[in-house]
Amino acid sequence: MAILEHLAEMQNATGKNRLVIVLDGMGTAVMEKLLDSNGFLRRNMIAAETALIPATTVAATTAYRTGKMPYETGFVGWAQYYAETDEVIEVFLNTNLYTGEKSKMSHHTNTSPCPIVVEDMRANGRIAFEVMPAFAPDGFDTFDAWLNRIVELCNAYNDAYIYAYWPEPDSTLHEFGAGDAARTLLCDIERRLEFAVQQIRQPTDVLITADHGHTEIETVFIDDYPELTECLLHPLSLESRCVSMFVKPEYLQRFPELFNMHFGKWFKLVTKAEFEVEYLRANQPVRFIGDFVAMAIDKYELKQRPDTLKLKSHHAGITPAELEIPIIKISI
Repeated sequence: MAILEHLAEMQNATGKNRLVIVLDGMGTAVMEKLLDSNGFLRRNMIAAETALIPATTVAATTAYRTGKMPYETGFVGWAQYYAETDEVIEVFLNTNLYTGEKSKMSHHTNTSPCPIVVEDMRANGRIAFEVMPAFAPDGFDTFDAWLNRIVELCNAYNDAYIYAYWPEPDSTLHEFGAGDAARTLLCDIERRLEFAVQQIRQPTDVLITADHGHTEIETVFIDDYPELTECLLHPLSLESRCVSMFVKPEYLQRFPELFNMHFGKWFKLVTKAEFEVEYLRANQPVRFIGDFVAMAIDKYELKQRPDTLKLKSHHAGITPAELEIPIIKISI
């Protein structure tokens, strides 16, 4: 059963509360490395699923909130190319990836705008809530405040659907990797989460999962390979471990050979059509996917040029560490 089917099952059920918790970046490899096998999360894990591709927050959390695949929502990767303004736009921030300035578009233009499941449920007379971090309207600044709101809702209702998202351990993993800082954080999350679940008094089914996993990385820059940059029609886009590349027409035949010569042992190169059908599961062309997509199969990310952002761990590639996410279930 795919992760979206798990969520649909929770949304469609009645007769008790259904609580879905998404912990950003907490793939099964992260759990196995940082958490005790007898702890609350690992002992309640019943299965592992494959994350949506690209294995990234933009694609997955939007899909979780809408019940639609990324090609349907228009949120596929962190930075997408838009021909309307000739920009690579960070879609959650609406900023130009390469200049840092606000996009020339007033807002991110969805390929196919989709309603949020919680809003749709409310419109149909059902009880539904989202509990989000501070960046969202009515979001929470601290993990404890976020947890308290979840418990409050579960104890106030007996037939509610509650979707709750928290941006850790992803942020810590990006900065420090899966070391002591991430272990301390995730163990604390686990302890507080277990205590919060114990405070729920109403019958509640709890599903805890993630949007993607993580893997430690090194960076290579395509600008260090002039014969490749000469082929590009636009700057690199989508994700640094799932790279969309628009190629000048005269280089379409030559480009795969050049790319694989330099990066073939680190990335799987596929055509636009192959990526859309086999990985996005799309039944239509996706306008901001370039002629080729390079998906990481090793430790490297591919960026246009050096910058000040140095990540120790990342995601969006197709290694097991990035793709495998947990299905953790608790019945109260």
